[in-house]
Amino acid sequence: MVISPDYIFKTSLKTYLLDSLKIDNSLNTDSVLLANSRYLSNLDDSLFLANYILGFSKSLSAFGFNVYDQDQSGLFLALDSNTYQINIAQIEIEETLYTYRDETDIYDNYFYHDHNLNAIYVNSWFELSNPESIELSQKVFFTTDLITDIPDGVFDYDIFSGKVKYMYNIDSLEQNMLYSFAYRIGTEYAKYAFDYLLNQDLNKKLPPHQRSSRYWRYDVNNHIFYPATDDKFMPLNN
Repeated sequence: MVISPDYIFKTSLKTYLLDSLKIDNSLNTDSVLLANSRYLSNLDDSLFLANYILGFSKSLSAFGFNVYDQDQSGLFLALDSNTYQINIAQIEIEETLYTYRDETDIYDNYFYHDHNLNAIYVNSWFELSNPESIELSQKVFFTTDLITDIPDGVFDYDIFSGKVKYMYNIDSLEQNMLYSFAYRIGTEYAKYAFDYLLNQDLNKKLPPHQRSSRYWRYDVNNHIFYPATDDKFMPLNN
C-alpha cells in the first residue's frame, strides 16, 4: 500500500531577495521569501503530489505489484501475506540558485563561465515496512533530485586576436515543468523501492561467498541487472 503525505513543505532559499525587498529581519522571513518565490508561490501542491504518486504507483505496477492506496486500506489489510507498506512520509521542495560552471581548455589555457541557475530540489523521505519481516519492520530512506534552468554555451576563440568570447542561451525552467518532474521522480523512486527489496532478497538467498558487495538495479523494460551508483535510496536507520 502506498501512503501519500498530507501536504508538501516548501522553502525558498533565495535569501538575497531580502536585501532588494528591504525586509526587516524581525519579520518572518521564511514566509516573505515563499511569497516572493518564482515557482513555489504559484505551485499547485495537489497537482504536484498527484503526479508524484501517479508515477510512483504506475512504476510499481510495472514490476508486477498490485498497488493499493489509502482509500483501499481495507482490501490491503485483508491480504494474508507478502505485503509491503510504503509511506511517503515527507516531501520538501526547495527553491534556490544552483551554480553551474561551463569550462574548457583552449591551447592549454583554462576558461570558464559560472551560471547561477534557477533550481528546484525535491527531497523525499520514505518509510518501508513489511509486517512479516523483522528486517523490514520500519526502514527509513531519503532521496533528493534537482531540476534547473538548462544553459547552452560555447567558447569562441579568435585565433587572430587570441581573445575568447563566451556565448550562451538559457532554456529557462518553467512552472509547468515541475509537474512532469514530479511524475518522473515518482516513477524513479518506485524503482528505488523495488531495487531495495531485490537486494534484500539477494542478501537472504545467496551465501556470502556468492553475494558481491554491489548494489544491483533492475531494468524492468529491458530485463537486465546493472550496478547502482548514487541512483538508489539512502538509508537513514540500520
